[in-house]
Amino acid sequence: MIYIGKVRPSIMEPPIDKSIIQFFSEYTPIKVNVSDNPEEQKKLKTIVIDGFIAGEMKALIRKNENLINRDCLILDLDDVTVSEIDLIAAIKQKLAKFAYVLYPSVSHGLKGVRYRLVIPLDKPVNEQEYKLLIYFFSNKILDGIIHNADQSNLTWSQIQLLPVLTQYSKQEQIIVHGGEKLFPISDGLDAAKRWLKDYKQDTGGVTSRKLYKNTSQFKKGGSRYRNTTTELFESIVCGCEEGNRNNRIAQITGGLLARAVDVKAVFELVKVANQYFTEPLSEKEVEETFYSIAKKELGAN
Repeated sequence: MIYIGKVRPSIMEPPIDKSIIQFFSEYTPIKVNVSDNPEEQKKLKTIVIDGFIAGEMKALIRKNENLINRDCLILDLDDVTVSEIDLIAAIKQKLAKFAYVLYPSVSHGLKGVRYRLVIPLDKPVNEQEYKLLIYFFSNKILDGIIHNADQSNLTWSQIQLLPVLTQYSKQEQIIVHGGEKLFPISDGLDAAKRWLKDYKQDTGGVTSRKLYKNTSQFKKGGSRYRNTTTELFESIVCGCEEGNRNNRIAQITGGLLARAVDVKAVFELVKVANQYFTEPLSEKEVEETFYSIAKKELGAN
């Protein structure tokens, strides 16, 4: 199923029962002009352009607990290290047998080469399987194409914007490749697990192996050990709905600094917390909130 909606509000339209390839083959992008003003860009991305989620939802409110599964991998390719021509050629070579959709994101041209890659799967995946495959593609399959993976790709209920035509992007840049088959989940997960077993590197604050383990096998910690520090650290990965995200960043920043956590470590931890939000804040908003609280707690030189 394909659900359409805006970033704001987080309400999705009733699902469309089409394959992702059929949907994109029939989709007509709107035309927009992308301003170099950050506030205008934000408005365009949040309330003007439609986005989508492919999978199954149990309610039409976009949040992690309402998303049952996904049936496409979706990767934002923002930190591209090759030319646009080389990017398109590399994706074609790596995914030649499989169906995929590749199109410029709204920031393409204004901020360099920026594309979105959509890979239909042969069966739906749950959250842990999805994150493992995203991590595998970002760090293994796309190695040499992108530098630092966009960590928002790991957000389970993230909405991704549909293609638009801008002063930098044209219709012919939207590539819908039918392929011979859909990407096979069983093979993909096996390959990802083998690779991850030996992968030790920590990328962008997301640690490889521990992130994807099933923690439901463990009993809850004894309640007698719980305190405000326990709740503070848990809040880093609890996520947050729109409307309270800046407050959550401020609370985490202030709480960690008050406990004498190194200021650089606090900054990295609030960036991790942001990626668990239903809709992550921009890097600029996170930094502004962090520095505002840090100045109050620590003073400024």
